[in-house]
Amino acid sequence: MDLNTITFGDQVAENEAATLSTYFIETQAWKKLFSGEADIVFGSKGAGKSALYTLLLYKKDTLSERDIFLVSAEKPTGKTVFSDISNEPPTDEAEFITLWKIYFCQLIVNWLIENNLCRGLAKTVKDKLVEAELIEEKNTIKRLLNSAKNFAKQLRRVEGLEAGVSIEGLVTGKITFHTPDQDMRNRGYSSVDELLDMLDEYLSSIHKTGWILCDRLDVAFDQSIDLEKNALRALFKVYRDLEEYDSISLKIFLRDDIWKRITKDGFREASHITKDITISWNSKNLLNLVVSRALHNNSILELYDIESKEILSDFERQEEFYYRMFPSQVDVGERQSQTFEWILSRIRDGLNNTPPRDLIHYYNEIIVQEINEQDVASNSVEEPNIFSRVAIKNATYEVSKTRIERTLFAEYPEFREDILAFENKKAEHNIITLCEVWGVSSDIALLKANNLSEIGFFELRTAKDEKVYKIPFIYRFYLNVIQGKAY
Repeated sequence: MDLNTITFGDQVAENEAATLSTYFIETQAWKKLFSGEADIVFGSKGAGKSALYTLLLYKKDTLSERDIFLVSAEKPTGKTVFSDISNEPPTDEAEFITLWKIYFCQLIVNWLIENNLCRGLAKTVKDKLVEAELIEEKNTIKRLLNSAKNFAKQLRRVEGLEAGVSIEGLVTGKITFHTPDQDMRNRGYSSVDELLDMLDEYLSSIHKTGWILCDRLDVAFDQSIDLEKNALRALFKVYRDLEEYDSISLKIFLRDDIWKRITKDGFREASHITKDITISWNSKNLLNLVVSRALHNNSILELYDIESKEILSDFERQEEFYYRMFPSQVDVGERQSQTFEWILSRIRDGLNNTPPRDLIHYYNEIIVQEINEQDVASNSVEEPNIFSRVAIKNATYEVSKTRIERTLFAEYPEFREDILAFENKKAEHNIITLCEVWGVSSDIALLKANNLSEIGFFELRTAKDEKVYKIPFIYRFYLNVIQGKAY
């Protein structure tokens, strides 16, 4: 068959919003998010957080039937709206809390204006935002965010002034951070929290609920760890403040490793966060994902003369169909694993994560490699398969290269030289061999090894009362790491 006509889909969910809904697996995580039972979605990089976010946006009409409207705090693709924030970032968590609350007020009011629903208490909030130059006639989320940032900075400066100094003239508009005293209230001042109270009350009166979606937080504040920590800890504190509302809800999508990083030194609010879910995948989920995407190709349906509904109705049929497309084993032998498990082992990292994003990449790369085989008239495909063992093996390098260059080196540039030191080395190490690889003392080697274990470059094991650091397959091919022990 012409392999140029088939695909396993885009590995980046945002790039296939319309198609995603046709083969998306309705996992427990999705059901809880869509029903409103969950607010916070944790998952490793590539686990599918953005897929849930993208599908949520795609289902906005269905949610509208439940009187729920969606407002995104970030652009789904392209340059993040937070990209300029590092030029003059908020100084601490308190300033970020103000920024988030003002920004969420802006987003809700802007949605109400665009939908001709800005009346009553909402108009009162709008007028205050207009007076403070926080809402304009035409708004973009980037413009709203920048004005919120500048306003939060103004308020924070006022907070630092001596008691008794008037706020008037120092801040545009009549919005305060703390609850205004009676004199200021008589002159028309309201706190940021009171604006949110009014919006929640108004939305309840018109039987609407607003879900504010916060995604792409891994790139929004990647300029510095301190910036990320202040921004995200403040976001979760705001989430806790908004939990009391009936008609305003935050939906936060965050990588679990970033959550661990920002809570590493303690975070009291963490114990009160209960409406969260963590995306997890098992072998059956992942096989279902691959099969669902394969069945989206008409040429595959025609070749095997099958109907997708019939296959997807039963897991055994899915497994049977998978092994019509692929050989039963890559490395043939009684003690060798089946092909699907073999491929999973090639994308699994040291933290035992098997990201769907990398899985999709792997299967698309198999197509590329099989086309390359056809181009040189090398045909090792065995009927009824459409892919060969050679193509499956050849796909490993490109997937390994992408994971190292676009994930490890891109996100952890400080570990680049430590990782490259393992080129052409053995796969398994102890502290003694790590000292030799890096040319450092055992204390420093242990620190480096623990850092690399935390990001999944090493799989940490214990053997004969000593720690063993094993490099997973996903990183071996690019670095030309050799199977076996270095000690």
